Amino acid sequence: MIDSMRAVILERFGGPEGLVDATLPIPRIGAQDVLIRVKAVAFNPTDYQLRQKGNPDLTPPIVLGRDVAGIVEACGAEATGFRPGDAVFSYLATRSAGGYAGFAAIPHCFAAPKPASLDFLAAASVPVVAITALHGLKRARPDPAKSLLVTGGAGGVGSWVILLARAFGVTRIVTTAGSPASRAYLRDTLGIADARIVDYRRRGRAELADLALAANDGRRFDIAFDCVGAAMTHLCCDTVEFEGDVVSVVNGPRDETHPRVEADEDSMFDRSAAFHFEMASALAYYAPPTRHEIYGERLREIAALIDSGRVQPPPVANLGPLSAAVVREAHRRLESGHTIGKLAAIVD
Repeated sequence: MIDSMRAVILERFGGPEGLVDATLPIPRIGAQDVLIRVKAVAFNPTDYQLRQKGNPDLTPPIVLGRDVAGIVEACGAEATGFRPGDAVFSYLATRSAGGYAGFAAIPHCFAAPKPASLDFLAAASVPVVAITALHGLKRARPDPAKSLLVTGGAGGVGSWVILLARAFGVTRIVTTAGSPASRAYLRDTLGIADARIVDYRRRGRAELADLALAANDGRRFDIAFDCVGAAMTHLCCDTVEFEGDVVSVVNGPRDETHPRVEADEDSMFDRSAAFHFEMASALAYYAPPTRHEIYGERLREIAALIDSGRVQPPPVANLGPLSAAVVREAHRRLESGHTIGKLAAIVD
């Protein structure tokens, strides 16, 4: 077996110029690990956020990238359920991740068999966004009787919230859009009716809430899922139903200090609503290892939904073979805040 691999490393935190091509040793695996020969990698906002802000626990050079799909190359002695040659997809839930490379080592509980109906590029686009969406939705207990508001439904997580909610029987779904391209994607790719898509541009807080409620036939939302933050957090808190659930993957409810601005917390408290924080990596980072099995379980659940036809993953933009230039372009698009769907790259 070869002993080195091509990778894209982050030499220093800050701007995208810190991303460079490199040759590295192939990672060594421990008893509980699998070594994956990476065939495709996807990009997420957490990638550029870590690149920009850094982390006191990490010292560059490091390899970023949390979403991969590929072939199992080797298994540790205690890595049960896999063998060399298996096609897998994985959420790289370590601090620095490691997906922007030819090989990635990961504890076996963070991997699962790749959905048979997806190629490697499509499979690599799934783990982070689908796990985040599934974790968050399950906190809110979706069922066919409930309505759902999704802010940022054209994004990676938002798309999966809509797809999974439908798989759970939710049919009354309203979402927001800030451009004609987002509206077209929501309508033509995700099947959201025009009347259920709210344009948030140039809307005040009260007007935006009124428009969202009107799109839900004048009723409050049983579940409001926030994938954007800021004004969209206000929207979720303002429009959630009594004893409803707000789920956020970006920030908590705002406790406004301006005397004439109602705080999100006040609005939710008056309706006895619940607020759920959702960070997909929380259990991986902070919980005991006995809790880590949930990641493989979630990936298997998602793969079953895909292969059964209950969920059809959205299209993925293929940026080409992995290189520093491709990673910089992916980060540029994600930093714009207007990326639709997922971005991915193949790995030679």
